[in-house]
Amino acid sequence: MRNIAICGQKIRNSISGSNFIDTIEMNNVPVFCGLVHSENIEFNPNAPENRFKVLVKKKAFSCNYRDKALIFKMMNFGLDDSFYVVGSDFVGEVVNLGSEVINFQIGDKVIGNNAYPYSSTSGSLPGIPSNHGSKEYQVLHQEKLVKVPHDMPDDVAAAFSIGGQTSYSVVRKLNPTPGSNILVTAAKSNTSLFVISALKKYNVNIFATTTSLLFEEELRAMGIKEVILLESKNNKLTENKFIREFVEKNGGFDCVFDPFFDLYLEEAVQIMAFNAKYITCGLYDQYFELINQDPHLSSLDFNRIMNIAMVKNLQIIGNCLGDKEDLENAIQDYSTGKLNIPIDSVFTGNQVKSFFERTYNAKDRFGKVVYKYD
Repeated sequence: MRNIAICGQKIRNSISGSNFIDTIEMNNVPVFCGLVHSENIEFNPNAPENRFKVLVKKKAFSCNYRDKALIFKMMNFGLDDSFYVVGSDFVGEVVNLGSEVINFQIGDKVIGNNAYPYSSTSGSLPGIPSNHGSKEYQVLHQEKLVKVPHDMPDDVAAAFSIGGQTSYSVVRKLNPTPGSNILVTAAKSNTSLFVISALKKYNVNIFATTTSLLFEEELRAMGIKEVILLESKNNKLTENKFIREFVEKNGGFDCVFDPFFDLYLEEAVQIMAFNAKYITCGLYDQYFELINQDPHLSSLDFNRIMNIAMVKNLQIIGNCLGDKEDLENAIQDYSTGKLNIPIDSVFTGNQVKSFFERTYNAKDRFGKVVYKYD
């Protein structure tokens, strides 16, 4: 069974045969990565513990921002002679079923169901099905999977579940009304790209901030009304000329989606309209402490943030993933052409180093990076 993994020093030195290890740098930290074979999984469909389980053969997978922190944790705390299998998103084929599985058939194409905070059964935990999505074979509870159409390309399906489920939960909570002015920060982040695409079917005005205009044309093609370049040293929203003029004219933005609250929350509340909604699903500083590096973020003034929020009657909303219906709605919209998912590149075979380089080091990346088993 194949795995794409982060490897300890000793296993790196002992790799041979069909396994291979390469070295990349992430945030100036050397990381050993590669393809490692492990023992095949034995799955007895009649075993009591497998009654509601499904054996999935992975066809492709992708990593998310959250995986980077897990990688650095492995580098810091993992054993020298072990390896850590990566991957949050995946697509696979059902190859065997437990005796009481009713949701799937052999041959179904499936992705992960990250339903959170509630799971529909006591037999499965809420949240992401696995932090090891590149395991070529994996046994998962049927409630942790959803079917996707066979005509959904593997590269899209392998990049879909977390972004689709999160973005549709975000948009559901924003509940945008026609004509709303919506600001999306960090436009090139994967979650922001999903949210922008998810908003496309609503009659709203989408504005997006970015620190580079390299993909201005692509962002405008996704339906963004104005691509806002943040070029000041600290990328302050309140110092941007377009934003200042917009707030003076319109009173502020009706909704703000911000994937990294520790980057923009304090600035965002100052440019929002009365009764507006701010929603975030993550933080930028997820891993810097693990590698003894400074993210160079100024600390947030929560007294100031809450004073502004109270005076303006703002709603500040946190979002973690979404429910199963959010993911199913995203799949339906993709099938009917209402949701487009940018895929930056696809790697396979011995291109593991290139996969990680493109995922985490490429400044010109636009969309998800996928690894496919050949």
